[in-house]
Amino acid sequence: MFDIIKKIWKTKTVTKTDLFIDAPERFRGKPILVSNECTGCQACTIACPAKAIALEQNGDAISVSLFYTTCIFCGICAEVCEMNAIQITNEYRLATKNKDELTVKKQTTFAKLLTAGKEV
Repeated sequence: MFDIIKKIWKTKTVTKTDLFIDAPERFRGKPILVSNECTGCQACTIACPAKAIALEQNGDAISVSLFYTTCIFCGICAEVCEMNAIQITNEYRLATKNKDELTVKKQTTFAKLLTAGKEV
């Protein structure tokens, strides 16, 4: 045991600091909200097995919340979203000192929804 402690004392390294530079191409990382074209259909909230997505309607605004603390990174939310408002990235680094950073919130208004619906 003392030999190990001597070796650590001499080399001054205990753990390696090499991290992955990029995740593999097919790696399923964290989902992100990419556009304001959410129609409020709630397909993502119904399909999410971990209940990591919440939709709130306040008057003429829709608020979408994505909770990385409960997300299991399955990708089902991105598959069922018809407007492609949710996409899966390769990003795997979620470590933070502030738990509030693990919740993403986006708002959109019905005025945008009406114009987005006519364009599609």
